[in-house]
Amino acid sequence: MPSETDLVRLAAAGDLPAMEILYNDNKSMVFAVGLSVCGNAPDADEVVQETFLRAFRSLSDWRGDAKFSTWVYSIAMRASLNWKSRFNRPALLTPEPTTESSDSGAERDEQLAALTHAISQLPLQQRLVVTLKHMKGLSVAQIAEIQQCAVGTVKSNLHHGVAKLRDLLERTAP
Repeated sequence: MPSETDLVRLAAAGDLPAMEILYNDNKSMVFAVGLSVCGNAPDADEVVQETFLRAFRSLSDWRGDAKFSTWVYSIAMRASLNWKSRFNRPALLTPEPTTESSDSGAERDEQLAALTHAISQLPLQQRLVVTLKHMKGLSVAQIAEIQQCAVGTVKSNLHHGVAKLRDLLERTAP
């Protein structure tokens, strides 16, 4: 497997398989950023497209002093914020409905709706960290690297975000 630097160099030269590898390695993180900022999957999909269009058009601007994923994250953040401001839609994360017809399925749908609504109420940085950690499974160190901040900052945002989520969910619990 070629290194990340080699993949970027190949992609900059128009190598489609290299672009595909870079895309597949980073699309989940970019989607999570788009979903956290925009609040819905269709807009997050648009952010993914916009992010990778910008990234692949600007591969010559990548200096290599940070990981490609860090650079793409910064593009995804700008694309997400631009998309949200352009369409000015409220952030409302919508859960995927389940196909189960039982009471437990309906209860799970209600819990998921409450959770996604609570996540949408978090401040942006807390929402991003909680989403990347608990929905995408990234480590605190990976999130810190992507956000180009200290691990302690990520831990603080995660702690405060989870505490705020707990408080929001307790207030909405029957």
